[in-house]
Amino acid sequence: MDRLPYPSPRQRALLTPLFRILRAYFRAQAHGLEAIPSDRPVLYVAKHPRCYLYFETMLLGVFTFFDDPGLPELQVMEKRGTSLHRAPILGWIRRNMNTIAATEDGAVEALAAGRSVLVFPGGARELFGPPDLIRWRGHDGFARIAARARAPVIPVAIAGADRQHPWRLRLGRRNTLWLPPLPLPVRLDYWFGAPLVPPPADRPDAVARFADDVAVHTQDLLHVAARAREAVGEARARLPARPGLVCTPHRVPLTRSRTSLPPGPGSGSLPARAAGAAGPRRPGR
Repeated sequence: MDRLPYPSPRQRALLTPLFRILRAYFRAQAHGLEAIPSDRPVLYVAKHPRCYLYFETMLLGVFTFFDDPGLPELQVMEKRGTSLHRAPILGWIRRNMNTIAATEDGAVEALAAGRSVLVFPGGARELFGPPDLIRWRGHDGFARIAARARAPVIPVAIAGADRQHPWRLRLGRRNTLWLPPLPLPVRLDYWFGAPLVPPPADRPDAVARFADDVAVHTQDLLHVAARAREAVGEARARLPARPGLVCTPHRVPLTRSRTSLPPGPGSGSLPARAAGAAGPRRPGR
């Protein structure tokens, strides 16, 4: 049976108003969209947000596919069968977010079919870990996926994603209550790094080193995103309170000049990291 295109007219009609509300609620901005290739699928990698509703993940899909037909369709790798999937409203939303099961074979198949994939390599380590800290040691499946599919990797940083629920309460060994239950209206800034070309899949040592390099790039991008977010807040705080004067952050245009990579992967060398990133910082494990 052929796979139906996403989104269907019904899905688009129901999801578009939700996405517009979320984008306004979080004042979401995107930076570096021009780095995303338009001529092939990519593997997006990001720190797992400290939240449970995944509204920020929906908005990432808006920036990288839903609102831009020039980019390949995006599918999100996720763990299936959770309590959220069985919830009356949230369950329908999760089932209609174009997700795939979190398996390497499933991701490779999606990329081979021309669809981009988003993965959070840190999983529950980062869901319950410190904010803005990459913890990918031993979780290098994303690098094997990229190498097998010959797909470039795009590091993503979502500044503010770990500030939506300042508190959490453990309920037994398996359940967590996030507080407040609904996320705070924090500003979300999405930063996209330069494409990183994986080595050949038949070089496991090089693939493992590539996984570490991608983690470093992603952690650096998180530092850049956090500093930029703090700078906007400081600028607002210094602004004199005067009637009719409003301070707004710099908005990055969403129009872009497309980035095209040369056909096929290179020798495994990595392009320069995102502009503005500092020297390498080894992420916390």
